[in-house]
Amino acid sequence: MAKLSLLAALGVLALLAVARAMPQPGADSSSEESAETREFMEEIRSMCRNNSGSDEAYGTLMESMQSTMMCAMTSVDLESFMVDVDTLSNETRSTFFPRYCPQLKRAGSCLDDLLKAARPCLEEDDFTIVKALTGIFPDAVDLICKNDGEIIFKLDEPKYKECVDKLSDNVMECIVPFATESENWDISHLTQPQCGTLSGLRQCIERKLNVCKAPDLINVYDLFHNTLFRMTPCRNYVTGVSETKVTEIDNNAINAV
Repeated sequence: MAKLSLLAALGVLALLAVARAMPQPGADSSSEESAETREFMEEIRSMCRNNSGSDEAYGTLMESMQSTMMCAMTSVDLESFMVDVDTLSNETRSTFFPRYCPQLKRAGSCLDDLLKAARPCLEEDDFTIVKALTGIFPDAVDLICKNDGEIIFKLDEPKYKECVDKLSDNVMECIVPFATESENWDISHLTQPQCGTLSGLRQCIERKLNVCKAPDLINVYDLFHNTLFRMTPCRNYVTGVSETKVTEIDNNAINAV
């Protein structure tokens, strides 16, 4: 059995690896952040030990994390990317996206070895779900990069950066309470009320996206949401699951987030 929070953590190990490789100006990690990181890594270690019978799998996973970092570093020109993303505008998008989207797609292939290393740490059903969720990365890149980032530049102009900043804060208002509630959920055995809460999370995020008049951005989140519903017991609690849409929970017992 794997908790939803731990599987989500495995899903972002590659992002952590990239983050470690990027410059962190003027910010030393606080003791609180360090404690949280240690707790997170200890939970990963326990999961690997419980499912593989030894600490070897955890060591392999950590080595793979470092390899993923190096792979990403050679796939994406991070220094130039960070400079260019800071000045990204409607005028520069026609050069930004063609330059960096192929690099991001290449970086996505770095997840393959990390996923392989994570397999001994997971039960079979959980690994299948994580593999499917990891597989949405290329689709997410394609969706964001389509027509030179059109989905992003549908945000209110000319203050789209300010809008994105607000959007991040607003979406966190949905995610933080959900993360607390779902911390101990078993992803392979989600219940109908839990699936209702997941649908409530999506509805909350969709409402927040309207702040920037960016309803199309929900399509990026739906890559994750729809895959999760198809691969978990949530598929039994909806009227239908397609490649593009998951319908509402039958009993209308959707918890507000």
